[in-house]
Amino acid sequence: MGQFLMTRWIVIGAVVLVCAVGAVRADFEIPEVSEPPLPMRLPTEPGITAQQAADLQAQIDELKRELAREKFQSTVPVSAGADIAPDLNQDVDSLLKWKASVEKADATAAAKAALKPSVNLGGRFFLDSAVFSQNQQSHDQVGDAENAIKLRTCWVELKGNVLENTSYRLWFDLSSQVSLLDVYLDFGELPYVQNVRIGHFFEPFSMQQLTPNKYLTFMERSSPFLLGRDLGVMAHSDNADANWTYGVGLFVSEQSNKPPFYQSDEDSSAITGRVTYLPWYDEASDGRGLIHLGMGYSWRHLGDQKLRFRNRPDAALAPYIVDTGNFAATSYSLGGLEAAYAYGSFILQSEYHFVSADTNDFGSESFDHYYIQASYVLTGENRAYNRRSGSFSNRIVPYENFFRVRTQDGCIGNGRGAWEVAYRYAHDDLNSDNISGGRDYRHLVGLNWYLSPFTRAMFEYNYSNTDDTVASNGILHVFQMRMQFDF
Repeated sequence: MGQFLMTRWIVIGAVVLVCAVGAVRADFEIPEVSEPPLPMRLPTEPGITAQQAADLQAQIDELKRELAREKFQSTVPVSAGADIAPDLNQDVDSLLKWKASVEKADATAAAKAALKPSVNLGGRFFLDSAVFSQNQQSHDQVGDAENAIKLRTCWVELKGNVLENTSYRLWFDLSSQVSLLDVYLDFGELPYVQNVRIGHFFEPFSMQQLTPNKYLTFMERSSPFLLGRDLGVMAHSDNADANWTYGVGLFVSEQSNKPPFYQSDEDSSAITGRVTYLPWYDEASDGRGLIHLGMGYSWRHLGDQKLRFRNRPDAALAPYIVDTGNFAATSYSLGGLEAAYAYGSFILQSEYHFVSADTNDFGSESFDHYYIQASYVLTGENRAYNRRSGSFSNRIVPYENFFRVRTQDGCIGNGRGAWEVAYRYAHDDLNSDNISGGRDYRHLVGLNWYLSPFTRAMFEYNYSNTDDTVASNGILHVFQMRMQFDF
């Protein structure tokens, strides 16, 4: 009987313990639990068999494992999330602080740089060669045209900013006697006029003249009336997004360029201006399609009362084939019209120049010139239009540069560069009522090979037919080549 009572109390105690644990699990509110207590072993009393004691111990161990799982599930995820969030916030704060410090450093560096003049070095190199063939009439007109090779251009350029809105340019010609080309300051972002330039630079006349020679389609410009660089002051536009440009200035009409210098009590002033307009510009293709219209005018007073016009057959190494010689004049007016059409790789361009001179001996005498030219890039590239200057003053960038190398498998790899073909017809009429400078008709065919954006080989054939007081139908053939690079 005593053994039965003891067994009953043990079973009742186990049931109470199980109920208590179930209540704890039902409430799901577990107080702070320290490390699980050390395993407990029930005493094996004489009234309990070994199997009964093992079963009770297994139940107690299972209850302990349940308590441990509940503690882990209810506490670990919460504490892990709380630990990760502060780490992420700290990383974001660190990145924001680093970004702010970099932006501040860049702004400080830019502000310091704006207080000092900047300097950029550039230059260009042209090597020309020419071979001539002429008939007897041409020989009588100009003499013997001898084959030649010449360092046509060797220029060094320094340019940069003096202030944030004031730029400068210093350009030196080292090809023969050292001379100064562009030497000026340009003040930008001015009200009403946009920009003002002071110094020695190109007068605003002719699209062909205002296109830098490194971007010209042909080796030489065609007109005998181009104005070149002179001392002066000019107001001009400078807007890369506008469909129009303007330039107007007051210049010295006669001077020396080595260095730029003029000294006289006589009036040698000139007023020159140019305007251009784009009635159509394809924004979507960044100007691969456009129509350009422009006009220019210059009135020039001559202090020394000397005037002369002459021209070569589009070759710097050729002799002059038309020439008025010096004649006395007090002033002259120069007008120009220009038009261009571009569509993809094709460009059609033309200009007309007209001169009316007030001579001392004959009154008003007039001369004119015109040209029309077309070019096409066979490899698909295009010559970009410069909206700031109103001209095609940008380089052709090949889709692939020229190269020829042997590959690892022994084959030859090639890059073709860009290839352009071009044609120009030009006419000079330097004959007037009382002055006989001659007339010429010129055909020019060119092939340009762009090895890279900065390197070009040019091949040209020029045919000219000249009539003057000496002879008629003077035929001169010119085969010329140029190798150029710029930086």
